[in-house]
Amino acid sequence: MTAYVSGATLVFLLNSGRNLAQNNEANVQFHSFQDTRGVTVLSPTADYGTDITERTNLRVNVGLDAISAASDSCARCHRSGVNSHRLVGGLSLTRKLDPFKLSVGGAYSQENFYRSTTLLTSASRDLANGNATVAGGYSFSLNQPVLHPTQQVENQYAHDAFVSVTQTLSRLTIAQIGYELGRITGFQNNPFLRVNVSGTPVLGQVPDQRTRHTVSARLRQALAAHTYLEADYRRYFDDWEVRSNALSVGVSHHFMPQLVGSFAYRRYDQSGAYFYQPQYIGPVPRFFTADFRLEPFNAGLYTGKVIITPDRRLLWFASGAGLTLQYERYRADNGFDAGIFSAGFRVPLGSK
Repeated sequence: MTAYVSGATLVFLLNSGRNLAQNNEANVQFHSFQDTRGVTVLSPTADYGTDITERTNLRVNVGLDAISAASDSCARCHRSGVNSHRLVGGLSLTRKLDPFKLSVGGAYSQENFYRSTTLLTSASRDLANGNATVAGGYSFSLNQPVLHPTQQVENQYAHDAFVSVTQTLSRLTIAQIGYELGRITGFQNNPFLRVNVSGTPVLGQVPDQRTRHTVSARLRQALAAHTYLEADYRRYFDDWEVRSNALSVGVSHHFMPQLVGSFAYRRYDQSGAYFYQPQYIGPVPRFFTADFRLEPFNAGLYTGKVIITPDRRLLWFASGAGLTLQYERYRADNGFDAGIFSAGFRVPLGSK
């Protein structure tokens, strides 16, 4: 299967190390997605951040997706396409209380056959004269899928907590380690997919509890001639026996203060859930699924990016504005192949 994706994706941090809370700003994006399953998504979104006080920052984002087939999985249910839309929005408030930083917020998403409401909070503290930062957070999500084509609504509850430590190792090196724990209960079947059980399409059945663990490590290393190395590793495992490794390595170079180019490669491998099979023969097992997210596969992602941030007015750029252009190529051994083009624009609105 070959898919082509084109679009524009919002980039919140256009320049490494920039503190967005210091100035008011707006970000806009437009994203277009199309693949061989017949799904088309058009997504305009906007993000706005403003300093309420010297120590308090408010950030709001809204977006609207026009979808030709509701949700990724429903493309398999309605191959001819079903017009749908998804409304997304979020709000966060950050308060600086030296050496602490506290954040609270929420997010909401609504589409034809799915609704999600999330509440989140996080805190961080600088240590060792700012050379180390300890952070942690918690979020709760209520996800409510509709069992299309019926009108029955199910509930899924997701709890996530994380902790991380960021340490400056030297003048040129920064490292971070992190751990995330997730617990999901309630309905977790995919209501749009049917499993082949002895030649009969049947709605899948998966456990109603899942515990997830994620361990991560990051390294940022400054090299010679305004060049920087980035390396990330992520190890994931859960009690459904899904195991994955993600390793990414990238390099960025400042060709000039206003122009940065970068290239990165990410390698991903995953084992399948203990109950996953391409098809099931014989009596109906207790758990069975056709969800492609639970099958074993390997994938690679190539990313090239250019960031332009002129320090004075240039053509239609205002001083402090930024433009990001990015192209990604994704290939997996399960037959999925995608190209993604993204462009984001940041508009500074001055300080209060």
